[in-house]
Amino acid sequence: MTNSGNALKTKDLDFTAAYLAVCDIHEHIRTHPDSISSETILALNGVLKNSGFSCQTQSFFLYRETADALASIIVRTTSEPIAAEAVCALKDVLGTATGNPKKATASALGSLPVLVHSPDLCEETVEDIPRAKWQDIQDILVEKGITNCNAPALIGRSLVLSIDKNRLLVVKLASAEDSVQGIYREVVWMKHLCSGGYSFPVRFDIPAAIEIERSYVFRLENIPVRMPDGTNRHPKGYAIGFVANRDYFAYPNEHRAERPLSKEQFKEIMFRNAWLFGKLTSIGIAHSAPIPLFHNRVQTNRRRDHGLYEWQRGGRLDRWLDCCCYPNFGPTGIRDFEHLIALKGTGQRPYSYIGTQILSMLLVAGSYFRNKNRAIGGLDGQGKPVDAQALFDKPFLKELIQGIFVGYYHGFVGTELIEEVPLDLDELTSRMIEEMGVDRYMEEILRVVDQRQMSDEEFSTFLKDRGYSESEIRGLKRGAGDITIYTGPHLGGFNERISLPEIIESVATISALCIADRYWKERFPEPASLPLQELSCTN
Repeated sequence: MTNSGNALKTKDLDFTAAYLAVCDIHEHIRTHPDSISSETILALNGVLKNSGFSCQTQSFFLYRETADALASIIVRTTSEPIAAEAVCALKDVLGTATGNPKKATASALGSLPVLVHSPDLCEETVEDIPRAKWQDIQDILVEKGITNCNAPALIGRSLVLSIDKNRLLVVKLASAEDSVQGIYREVVWMKHLCSGGYSFPVRFDIPAAIEIERSYVFRLENIPVRMPDGTNRHPKGYAIGFVANRDYFAYPNEHRAERPLSKEQFKEIMFRNAWLFGKLTSIGIAHSAPIPLFHNRVQTNRRRDHGLYEWQRGGRLDRWLDCCCYPNFGPTGIRDFEHLIALKGTGQRPYSYIGTQILSMLLVAGSYFRNKNRAIGGLDGQGKPVDAQALFDKPFLKELIQGIFVGYYHGFVGTELIEEVPLDLDELTSRMIEEMGVDRYMEEILRVVDQRQMSDEEFSTFLKDRGYSESEIRGLKRGAGDITIYTGPHLGGFNERISLPEIIESVATISALCIADRYWKERFPEPASLPLQELSCTN
């Protein structure tokens, strides 16, 4: 052990001395990784488990440096037993600690350089985009023996036509913000997943794109149905078309008489999609938006992060229940391929994508219970939050949480999870019901600075979309003062921390576990190496 390692064993070591000692050890690991002993690992583990440092304002930086040092041992040493000890040390903290030690440990394990072989997409530049009328699309159907000439339905921004008892024709209209290459990329992913030699042992229905004059992107000149006011359609009318399974627009968490789902069916859909998200990410295809997650929608235009949710920061989650209305997964599997991203080698960390996917599925699981009766919620006549906890089935929610974790792990790592999930699932379930079942946080604030970036028309539309009447809007002057708007439920107060930190810790834990065990399989392939179950040890 180095002198710095011995220093860490000193009683009453102050914070600054501990940090400098850890930095010195970390540098020694970088330059002489095979000189590291079990004593060094034990000393570093002791820092992570030393709660005395937690009261320090900068404690996270000490814990992060310590966890990174242990992760560096795993990556750099040629000794499998030493690497195993370092993994055990980090897993011990991951399963027992809270707060900054757990956050730092999860981040360190999540940074292990797993090999992700990203697919090479054949994406041509879109040129010479043809014009098309709805009749042209119907003519293509007739050529294929499909004679349904009914008017399509409008679902979201898609024109949808039932062409037989099992299939739908979907014409997806580009929004004003979409680029031609962006909407074409969804087609590229469809073609790639259909023809790229992939085999999925579970149901995963991949749509089949259609061509208009040898182009997958076309300009639809006429819409055969009335479009709602304020439709944000691309001014050039860009669109793509594809044939999908009739369940493509079925959402697992909805409760509709014409589409009843039993508890067993819902559970199967959730567990299967958890596996699919994990499997796709493991082969370098990450879905970036299973549901749309925001920290702060109202400040989208002026925030550097565009208001999008970065779960590692643990901030307030904007309108969590509304986010779950239209999940990008369902009975047909994962959908909305416009959100698929090819991970490039080890340059893009899958850790953050894994966390986003698992968090999204946990939120959808919670929304399943709230959607039984959306009328129960919000604030009562006295301005107090309505208690909707009775809508939840605690044992079933716990089963869903565990199944999502286990399914995702299996998809990403490629093996069954053979150890206990390193979380208190009963506590997590209870806290999810407490926070998701009572709408304590309903407010968002439209700041003066955000109002000034709007035109009068945008200001009026913004308020109208959030339930303000014309007379109420006329009584408000843009830029005169902050405006409190009730748009929740949110998880956390406006510009505050998330009110359910347990869900963030659980997401970090499972994401880190997936990365750690996948990396171990790659670094020390079985059967020559220590089996994975031996890495669940504690010190």
